Amino acid sequence: MVQLNKNTIILYQKIAKKQEKIRGKIKMKKIRILSLLLILVMVFSLSVGCTQNTASDEPGSEEQLVIAYAQAELVNAWRVTNQTDMEIQAENFGVKLISADANQDPSKQLSDIENLLAQQPDAIIVAPLESEALVPAVDMCNDAGVPLFIIDRTINAEPGEGMYISEITQSHKFSGEILAEYAVELLIEKYGEPKGNVVHVQGMAGASPVIDANEGWDEVMANYPNIKEVAVADAGFTKQGGMQVMEDFLQRFPAGEIDIVRSDYSDMTMGALDAIKNAGRDELLGYVVGEGGHIKAIEAVINGEIACETQTPPYFGETAIESIIDYLNGNDVPAKQQVDVKVFKIDDKDYAQQYYDEIVEAGLEF
Repeated sequence: MVQLNKNTIILYQKIAKKQEKIRGKIKMKKIRILSLLLILVMVFSLSVGCTQNTASDEPGSEEQLVIAYAQAELVNAWRVTNQTDMEIQAENFGVKLISADANQDPSKQLSDIENLLAQQPDAIIVAPLESEALVPAVDMCNDAGVPLFIIDRTINAEPGEGMYISEITQSHKFSGEILAEYAVELLIEKYGEPKGNVVHVQGMAGASPVIDANEGWDEVMANYPNIKEVAVADAGFTKQGGMQVMEDFLQRFPAGEIDIVRSDYSDMTMGALDAIKNAGRDELLGYVVGEGGHIKAIEAVINGEIACETQTPPYFGETAIESIIDYLNGNDVPAKQQVDVKVFKIDDKDYAQQYYDEIVEAGLEF
């Protein structure tokens, strides 16, 4: 679904015709509403003997759609890019975006959602911090009568019911499967059989991408009992967190006791790589697998430091806002929508280099 030239921060030419068509639909819908309101005002004015039609001061004017966005956090480049994309797409589609940053606090995100709903938006987009903690958002939207669209991460509720209209995600389970399968290949190449020790630089245990990626990883590894996860620790999706967790792993496990380093996000992966290099543990370079697809991680694949990097792109703005507009215009919107995952491997550096060159030229990070 996602192509680089379609979902960049800079170049959005391909959606111009689509926007024009959608705006035309919105305009016609609002003109019909305004016409009805004008008739009601005229009838009321006549009934009370008024001689002035106050609704005709600005004939043909139309209200701007208001979309709220409850962002989970802005602690890394993925999230910042995601927020920027959402803002630019809102401008491109001609809607007003009001947003709030939960700063990695589920209770604050629920409070953000409550405050955003109080502003009576036409719809709300939520990038949930955690799957279970954000479930109350569904009832909040049902009570407010505001359509809810979940992006990136899932919540433990079924989309397509009540005001929970659509879930727009990426398959982190598939990403976990890819990383696990490649780790198996690396270990077979190293030992002649599938065996070895894995340390996991984890993002956040309760986050749905981590839960889903772990599910995919575990399903693959269930077939290889001699590949063992010997340590796992949360690093909060940040570079500093990744460095600190990896430093701890390196102290606990001397050379020869770690075979694979797994990471849930590029910033953490780059922090882990710094820790590996600082400690002189070069035996681990080329045995790192991670998720995220940041430009620095793709470059590390090209340089032979990361063996496999999956990319779950941060560009949800176009799909989310277009889905909202379709819904508000009475069109059917799929309850579940998927954004494709890209894969960069150390044994296919040409593809990684081509993609790297494209995003450098476009001035992007993903």
